[in-house]
Amino acid sequence: MSKQLAPGIQDRRSTIMGYALALLFLALFFNTINLPRTALDQRATLRLVHDSLGLIVLLLAAVRVYWHYRDPAPLPPAGLPESSFAFNRAILVFLYVTFTVTGLIGFIYAWGEGRDVVLFGVTLPDLVARSESVRVPTGYLHSSLGFYYLMLLSIWFAFGFYQHWRYKVGLRRLFPGAQV
Repeated sequence: MSKQLAPGIQDRRSTIMGYALALLFLALFFNTINLPRTALDQRATLRLVHDSLGLIVLLLAAVRVYWHYRDPAPLPPAGLPESSFAFNRAILVFLYVTFTVTGLIGFIYAWGEGRDVVLFGVTLPDLVARSESVRVPTGYLHSSLGFYYLMLLSIWFAFGFYQHWRYKVGLRRLFPGAQV
């Protein structure tokens, strides 16, 4: 991102990354909803998709966190106070960090469960031994972080609606695109 861009606008690279991350997260979300509703003997394809999408979301979110700290912040839209804009960006950074950590813990959980982690058809070697003492806490943590990022998304949208109502900055900026 660059401060040379007009207020409320982000660069094309960040816009494309925003769309990719949103669409992949949405696909992962629907996959996650369907996993427990599918018979155990029919979950192999859903798990392959879950693991592969999870890796992509993890990597894209990690890149976004890196960009956040490396690049200067974009200028807030006209009329939006700097502190309000910074709070909105902080929620997004926590969301990206949560995506990254959830993915890492998910892989540890899968290995602790003794399940093969298959990414795009390639089975990864087990990096963690099968263990109930690994599976149980990481399984609970992976699930609870899933609820946590849903809570963060809800807070982000609620705060965005408040900013729209209070500062008239538009709702379009809550969705992927060039507006921030």
